[in-house]
Amino acid sequence: LTAYRELFKKHTGVSPNDYLINLRVNTACRLLSQTNERIGDIANKVGYTDQYYFSRIFKKYTGLTPKQYR
Repeated sequence: LTAYRELFKKHTGVSPNDYLINLRVNTACRLLSQTNERIGDIANKVGYTDQYYFSRIFKKYTGLTPKQYR
């Protein structure tokens, strides 16, 4: 498992976890800007069952809350 993480980071520049979070946040950004879906529904679509945890992660990576981003 450690070898996988090291190889993944070597090729992508980020850890597998950070890659997944970035993918989720980027998808959420697209959904927030292109749809009128509720933030909780978008959180679920990108893989977060807790809307408030999603909002904290989103703000950490974008500097904005999902509502501010929208």
